[in-house]
Parts: sequence; C-alpha cells; structure tokens
Amino acid sequence: MREYTTDKIRNVGVLGHGGAGKTSLMEALLFDAGVITRMGSTTSGNTVSDFDPEEIKRQISIHATLLPVETNDIKINFIDTPGYADFLGESISTIRVVDSAVFVFDAVDGFTTTTDLLWKLADKKNLPRLVLINRMDHERADFGRVLEDARKKFGNRLVPIGPGMEQYREMLVEIAAEVDESLLEKYMEGKPISDEELSSALNKGVPEGKIIPVIAGSALKNQNTKELVEAIIKWLPSPRTDRDSFSAYVFKTVVEPHVGELTYIKVCSGTLNASASVYNPKRSSSERVGQIAITRGKQKNEVPSLQTGDIAALPKLKSTRTGDTLCCEKDHCTLPMAEYPEAAVKLAVRPRTKSDQEKMAIGFSNFMKEDPTFKMYYDPETKESIISGMGDVHLEIYINKLKERYKIEIETQQPRIPYKETIMGRAKGQGKHKKQTGGHGQYGDAWLEIEPLPRGQGFEFVNKVVGGAIPKNYIPAVEKGVTEMLEKGVIAGYPIVDVRVTLYDGSYHDVDSSDLSFKIAAHLAMKKVFPDARPAILEPIAVIQVNEPARHVGEVVNDMNKRRGRIVTIEEEKVVAQVPMAEIANYASQLRSFTHGAGTFSTSFSHYEQVQPKTQQELCEKFKLEKEKGSSEAR
Repeated sequence: MREYTTDKIRNVGVLGHGGAGKTSLMEALLFDAGVITRMGSTTSGNTVSDFDPEEIKRQISIHATLLPVETNDIKINFIDTPGYADFLGESISTIRVVDSAVFVFDAVDGFTTTTDLLWKLADKKNLPRLVLINRMDHERADFGRVLEDARKKFGNRLVPIGPGMEQYREMLVEIAAEVDESLLEKYMEGKPISDEELSSALNKGVPEGKIIPVIAGSALKNQNTKELVEAIIKWLPSPRTDRDSFSAYVFKTVVEPHVGELTYIKVCSGTLNASASVYNPKRSSSERVGQIAITRGKQKNEVPSLQTGDIAALPKLKSTRTGDTLCCEKDHCTLPMAEYPEAAVKLAVRPRTKSDQEKMAIGFSNFMKEDPTFKMYYDPETKESIISGMGDVHLEIYINKLKERYKIEIETQQPRIPYKETIMGRAKGQGKHKKQTGGHGQYGDAWLEIEPLPRGQGFEFVNKVVGGAIPKNYIPAVEKGVTEMLEKGVIAGYPIVDVRVTLYDGSYHDVDSSDLSFKIAAHLAMKKVFPDARPAILEPIAVIQVNEPARHVGEVVNDMNKRRGRIVTIEEEKVVAQVPMAEIANYASQLRSFTHGAGTFSTSFSHYEQVQPKTQQELCEKFKLEKEKGSSEAR
C-alpha cells in the first residue's frame, strides 16, 4: 500500500446497531475495490472484519476493525464497529479518531437505542455523516417508514439522494435553502432551484454536518455501494490539523498471542517515520517505533512513513496504552482522551486452583490494555477479585479468552453486596480473658461502652481509663482488638461503621497480662456489647440511570418500584432512580430482556440506608449458619 497525503485520506467510522449489516457492507466495499475476489458472510465466518474466534462463533462483531480501501487515488480508512451495547467502547474509540461516519440503518427493522446513543456521540464531535438504509432487497423493506422515523428522531438534515429518490427532491430543496442564504430567497419567492445549485449546497452542507445524505442500498446484493463510496469521496472531509510537529492519539491496543501488542494510532499532526523515536508524556517515557503496519483485518503491510490524518498500527511498543498521546521529544503535547461509560455488569472471579491466581491477574490485565471498558480490581470490602464490563456477553467473552489463551478455568458469582453493621443505641459491658496454662497465664480485662455516631463518621476510640486500672502500654492492644472486630462484624459478618467505642475501666495482672490478652478481652467485650446496642445492618443505595425507548418508560418505572427503588426523575427516554444495590445485581440481562436489547443503564454509589427487618434477620441467620458450618468442617 502506497503512502497518501492528508488531502487524499478519509477516515470513516461505520456505525449502527447490531444486525444492521455493517460488516456485510464492508465486504461489498472491499469487493468493489478489488481487495477481495469473493464476498464473505458472518454466517459463514469468512469476513475480513470478523476474524476473531469469538466473532466467528457468535456471528457478531466484537472489535472495531480497520479496513482501508484505495479507490480513485483516495484512501478511505474505514473502521467497522460492533453494534451491540456490550462493545460500545470500541465505537467510542472509533468516533474519537474518525473525521466522519456512515450510519447503517435497517430497511426492515429501522434502528435502535444503540444507534441513538452513537448518533449523539457523533453529534458531540460534530462529525459529518452519511446514512445507508440497508437491506432494501428484503421483501419487508420500507424505505419511506425508516426515513420518516429517522427524520423524526434525528431531524430534517436527513435527505434522500441518488437513483430513484426523485420524489424526495423537495426535502433536499428545503434543507438546501437553510444551508445556502442565496437559495433561501429564491425558495421563499417560489423560484425553481437548479440541480447545480442543489449540488453546490450539498458540497457546502455535508462537510459542515448541516445536510446528511441518505442512500438506499443492499450490502448483500451490492446495490448502491459504489454510490456510497462516491459520496464519501465527494462530500466527507479529509483530516485537519493545527500543528506542524508530530502528534498521534492511541485509540486501540490489541494483544496478540505469540506476537505481542499492536498499538493503533491516528497521526493528528506531522509525519511519523519508521525507526523514529517518539515521546509519551502520560508515561514520561520514550518509545522506539520499529515498524509501521497498515492492517486490514488480520492482514498487515509495512509502510515507511505515515502522514497527518492516517491510521496504522505500531507493533511492540513498551509502555504505551489506549488513550495515550505520542509526540515529538522536543515538542510535548497531550491530546484529549475519549470518555468511556461506567461498567454495567460485575462478576466476582477466582481461579479453580490457587496456583493460577497470578496467571489470571496477568490475563485480565492484558485484556484491560485492549479494552478501556473492561476492568479487574480487588474489592477490599468484600475481599473479592471483581471483573466489570458493559454486559454479560462482554464478560463472558473475556472469560472464554482467558481459558483459550492462558488455559485457566475460573469460577464466577455475583459480587457480594457490601453491607455494613452499625448500632442505633448504647450499651456497656465487660470482656475478660483469663487463662492459666501452667507457666505464665493470660489475663486481660476491659470494660467498653459503645454508642452510635452520625452516618458517615466512621469510628472513634476513646480512652477514659483512670487510676492505672489498665497500664497505658496495653491501651493500643485494646484499640486493636476493637478495630479487628469492626472489620469482622458481629451479627452478620459485615464491617461495623459509625460507632464510638469508649474504654472506661478494666484490670490487669502483673505477670499474666499481655498485649494479646487485652486484644482478646476487647474481642469478647465487643461481642457482648454490640448485640445490646440495637444493632442494624446498612445496605448500599445506588443511583441508576436507565436509557430506553419512550415506549418502555412505564415498564422501567414499574420494575424500579418492584426493586424497592425511589424514582428521582422521569423523562421521555430516561428514568433516574435510587435503588438498593442488592436489587440490581442481574439488571443488565433483565433490562435487555424486557426492552428487547434497546435499554442501557449506568450506576453510581449514593449512600447507605438501614435494611428492612426481614432482610436483616435473613442476613444474620445466613451468617450464623456459615459459622456453624465452618466450625463443623474445622472439627
């Protein structure tokens, strides 16, 4: 592949919901350009774009794939993106680096909430775009209905063009008059507007995003795909820059087994040459560029250099990650990062054998390099390793990859809910530890008072011992014993919060007392006084924002009420509520079930509230049974 100057480059994201035909469209475009001699299909598992084993197995796109096409002395860097909400991060990364977009709608089923979300992201970046209403070969195709729905949703910027679209000419005339003031007067006066004037309005309006041409076609039948490419070349813009020195944004990282990392970049300014030395300001490190690879699916071709606006992969960089900037050693800059949504689904994971713990961590760490929406972390409150992502399928795929690449079997479960224990009243009591074993014995005696603190105040230890009832050197041991019980919990095994514990009396033995004795005495005292202080269990409350089509708002509100949620706001396509975390553990799959895949949501922690008495009783009984089971197994 030869080198292209900036004015000969187009960077185009192919966006839309899953099943709309984006990958099939790319097969048609590659075929038209002579890159392939036969069009593949997702059902056959032989497309250029979907070459990952999981993509072939599931017959869906999982990764954004760079697919450059050379035609008419122009290089179009297409990036084919997944259309399912689980893999939204790939589309977000793509939108960050492309200069325009082609949205693919379904002539039979229209478009979904995922398309709406991607459209809003494209609006946020002011991306010029085209729309292909695909599958026009289907017997139930209805171009007019889909067009009408799209214009209602996305505005009258959408206007049909091309063969067979003469009946929609008045739409084009109206929007052309809005774009070009010289045409507005003619339009208001009822004077005819020529095809040349409409063409001029398109040349001006499409690159500015004020006009969005809509083309009818069929990827499978290769109908009007050439017209789509002509529209891209004619109307969609080349990359732009306001810098002279080299800078590049890293939008994707791929870790290939037995090969290493591939770091995908867009050159935002200047030129990158193979064997160049570049600087990563985020990592404060230099990188040596060994090769520059133009990829097309899994195929790679080396090039000696890359011009402003072009996209390629750099193999085997040492420390660079997705979202980083590469720049000149002498002229540092940091490019803005893409913003990714919070995880929607979490799972607690553990390897089946302890020896695989480190390998599991390494594997998931590599996946985090590839995917900014996938995370693994250790939760100190529940003492679990947690993986999080955009959906059940998202996490399932990485679990499968862990098994295939690293030969590790893991067990999964819903993360424990981080309940807390606290008290609503006061209590006093003694903890006395006395043991004689022949030599030195053990003796510790501590009197504690416990009382509640305002919510969120944590823990306070107060020493009010007077007269040397307990020597000062043993006081820290008492406090340590108290804090250990706060971590373990008393009634249900959850951390204790928002309490003040006062040590006000006790006794000691000149020979038998020790730090250990007083720590055990504190344990005993806490076990005694805590149940007498009206203990309560607190549950975490989340703020959940559910985005769904307007027709499902009622279902979402009813579902939130069933989950003990409190509705905060209701809008046409959004519901915000406060709901206990325990009630939304499996919410991702359930939401997609009753919204038919159209609903998405995000959550954030809000505060803690006291659980219902029935729930508290169940949690305490469960803890008691687990303790009895543990004691039985120990015996």
